[in-house]
Order: sequence, then structure tokens, then C-alpha cells
Amino acid sequence: MFTGFNMLYVNLLLQLTVVILLIFAVIKAYRDSYDEHCKFMTIAIAVQILSVLIFMAPSMYSLSGIIMTGYFTTLMYLHHILGLIVIVLSIYIKLAFNGKIPSPVPPLKMMKPTLFLWVLTLLGGSTLYLTLWKGITII
Repeated sequence: MFTGFNMLYVNLLLQLTVVILLIFAVIKAYRDSYDEHCKFMTIAIAVQILSVLIFMAPSMYSLSGIIMTGYFTTLMYLHHILGLIVIVLSIYIKLAFNGKIPSPVPPLKMMKPTLFLWVLTLLGGSTLYLTLWKGITII
């Protein structure tokens, strides 16, 4: 059903969806109640997890046998580590905010740093995409 080419564009569409959901979530956090913000964030996290499991993990696995050096390898591992941290923090914030788990740090104080890490991860992923699929080197 999916070729490598189709998977790339479906994943890009999912990432665009996540970015749009994040924008709406940030707007809701500043303008409206946190209930609407939380709904957008829950959907964004779910879409991101699906994207990682369905598209990014197989791609990451396919690159594991290729020997790469330099900034690309560093960026790739940084992107993977930051992405996992963002997902874990997002789930943790959601559970702590709902009172499901105790939180030594108030969840509201963790939201902006998590968003910052999410943006860094997105920028890193965009750079990886341009390098792998388009042959464009930014750094």
C-alpha cells in the first residue's frame, strides 16, 4: 500500500497536522480555557506517537546499518533523543495535570520548555528531511 515515497509524504502531512494542532493549542492556552488546549495537545501527541511508530521508527531502523559521520549523525541522534524526551514529557504533563500521577514540578511550568524542545525537534527533523530526501545541506 505504502511505498517509501508515499510514506514520506504521509508522514510530512502528519507532521504538518501536528504543527497546526500545536499552534491552535498555544493560542487556546493564552486565550481560552485549558480544556480546549488539552484537547488539541492530546490529539497532537497521539498523532505524533502514531507518526513515530508507523513512519519514523522503520526509517530510523533502515538507517541503522549505514555508517554516517559528522553533523548528520549527531543531528539524527539529537533529533531522536529530543523527540523521545518531548513525547515522555508531554505524556507526563498530561497525566500530572489530570492528577493521575504526582508531580514535583507543576505541569504548567513544564509546558513552555516542552514546547521549545518540540520546536527544536521539528527543526532538526526538517533538516534531516531536507538532507535525506532533497539532498539539501543547511549546516
